[in-house]
Amino acid sequence: MDGFLELFLKGIPLGIANTLPGVSGGTIALILRIYERLVRGIKRINVVVLAPVGLGAVLGAFVSSKLIVNLLDSYPSLMFAFLLGLILASSKITGQEIEEFNLNSVALIGLGLVVAYFYSGEVAQVASGGQINLSRFFIGGLIGSIAMILPGISGGTILVMLGLYQGVIGAISNLELLILVLFSLGIVSGLLLFSWLLSFLLVRFRSLLMAFLTGLILGSSRSVIPATIGLAEVIMFALGGFCILLLAVNEQ
Repeated sequence: MDGFLELFLKGIPLGIANTLPGVSGGTIALILRIYERLVRGIKRINVVVLAPVGLGAVLGAFVSSKLIVNLLDSYPSLMFAFLLGLILASSKITGQEIEEFNLNSVALIGLGLVVAYFYSGEVAQVASGGQINLSRFFIGGLIGSIAMILPGISGGTILVMLGLYQGVIGAISNLELLILVLFSLGIVSGLLLFSWLLSFLLVRFRSLLMAFLTGLILGSSRSVIPATIGLAEVIMFALGGFCILLLAVNEQ
């Protein structure tokens, strides 16, 4: 499958991932083998790449806001177990990109783990504020854009920690155009700024970058630890891991 349709379909899970606390859209892009192409497309403002991926991501985010967020509200422990399986299985994918495990790579894995662990926190304990100043949606998009493209960092979790998660998800679900425009402008601005640095690191220090990203992914799992652990949670955890590994196998 080539061209527009392929990129559109691969954009859908990116959009879904970026609405889920604890799940990184960048990680999903890595698994789907479009990560570097997407980063280069952002850097060069390549509409041929960005348009289909963007349209797919918008569709995925809209579907997720209607369905998956309701599941998080109704069955938080089961969904967190599922997300934990997704995250830990994702670390295997980036770990395979590390060319050599030496002192530098191990140190970067540890650094990434520590950074993500302290940034994450418990998603369920971070409350969303009341009335939100509209300018905060632009700032949230600017900060969240970095998380959305960087594997291991969850855009959804960043929005929760900024107190914007419910506002953004509600705006997507209800098509509140003013909020969506401000948030989108923040995302575009952040992506254009950050893609240059990320592209440089991928070319010059790919293996070391992947080591750091692996640590970020492992550390970010803190944000989706289930409140209770039973047979149902174990099954959902295994299902989450299986979904990621299945995607990876199909893309090889």
